[in-house]
Amino acid sequence: MSRLLALAAALVCLAGCSAPPVAPPEQPGGPFAMPEGYVELPGRSGTNCTDVPDRSLDPALGPHGADGRPDGDAVARIRREGLVVGVSQTASFFSKRDLVTGQLDGFEVDIANRIAAALLPGFVAGDERLRLVSLPTGRRLGALDTAENTQAKAANPTLSEVPRVDMVIADVSVTCGRVATYGLRYSKPYLATNSGLLVRQGVDGVKTPDDLGGRKVCSGGQTTNSEEMIDTRARQVQADQPALIPVAVADTSDCLMLLQRGLVDAIYTDVLILHGFRDQDPGTVLLDYHDEGQGKAAVAVSNKHDDLVRFVNSVLDDMRRDGSLQRGYDTWFKDVPATHRRALPNDPYQG
Repeated sequence: MSRLLALAAALVCLAGCSAPPVAPPEQPGGPFAMPEGYVELPGRSGTNCTDVPDRSLDPALGPHGADGRPDGDAVARIRREGLVVGVSQTASFFSKRDLVTGQLDGFEVDIANRIAAALLPGFVAGDERLRLVSLPTGRRLGALDTAENTQAKAANPTLSEVPRVDMVIADVSVTCGRVATYGLRYSKPYLATNSGLLVRQGVDGVKTPDDLGGRKVCSGGQTTNSEEMIDTRARQVQADQPALIPVAVADTSDCLMLLQRGLVDAIYTDVLILHGFRDQDPGTVLLDYHDEGQGKAAVAVSNKHDDLVRFVNSVLDDMRRDGSLQRGYDTWFKDVPATHRRALPNDPYQG
């Protein structure tokens, strides 16, 4: 009897029950939320300009202290209170946190330590008077104490969460648009580089951004790289060619995660950064391509603090003279091929 009842129940279900819907396949690696700041860029939002501020303040000018270095209110305050430097924590070879020790190290961390040693009497490695603050790529320059940043925070309360720093050493490209937007001054550049392309294995037929029509290309938000991809798309549209899709994220390192999950097809950023990404994931392919221009990176400081800019320049000049800047570059980027290396800049100062 029980068998007859079970058979009857099965027949009823076949007649009136429907099978549960099949769940859509998950993204590789399981459920995934897009990282902070993810956006497909509609168009250029930066400041258009042509005069790149490539000449910094001469450390030989202005007031000097007993140590013979530039002096002023900002320098005096830092000597009393300590130095706060905005850096990346995810850029291999530049500034990356060791997951075992928790310490930051890299080419730019070395520069920060050298500046701190000149500013803070008796400074030694690990001195608490130097604070290295990790900043996402897109918000790093908003951490400087400028009138422009204060106005931006008043208009957008979410920006008030960005910490305040004395300087930013985070592969900041020298552009006039950033001077106008953030109210900053640059030190003398300490690095020259080009932008490049990193793709997943299996993305074939790509040699330059022009070959990425219809594909998503990721860069850090509010960077020159994302603006260059917007310009590339505009040029492709004007030429009636398949256009790439620029994507921006809050921190450039998020691009690698998106690439690994197949959510973007390429990363466009500083080629030295890309070498670090490839080092993390050998399954990626760093193309021979690099852009035709040459970018320069410098320390970014508030335009309120000319004395601090001059002080930083005096330290960078010392590092050029004693060879430590070149040695640091050669050490951290020793595995970068010659095609992706550039001579360190030594630009003249303002007259």
